[in-house]
Amino acid sequence: MLLERILEEAFPESGAARLQRVGLFTLIYLMQSGEHAVTAARLAAMTGQDDANIARQVKKLIDLGLVERTQIVNKQGRGRAYKLTIKQNGKTKRLAKAIDKATSGRK
Repeated sequence: MLLERILEEAFPESGAARLQRVGLFTLIYLMQSGEHAVTAARLAAMTGQDDANIARQVKKLIDLGLVERTQIVNKQGRGRAYKLTIKQNGKTKRLAKAIDKATSGRK
């Protein structure tokens, strides 16, 4: 199956770790086109996961070359935060295409 091969290539881990990272990657991908920046704090609030767990998962996605962080001003305008976006490379393009295909039928 094509999707399985793409996932194994992008997420070379055990099933549980792969599932966590695929889910987080998908959230970042789908949320990044919205009006608000995708941050670890926003992901933690949305998923109910603690900040430390999200930070570990995001770091793994960064290490795998799938996500990048860009420093931005936080929503209060006083401090710093990091905006998360999907990197544009061969792995992410295949994953994005699979996500787009899977979500194209929803309304």
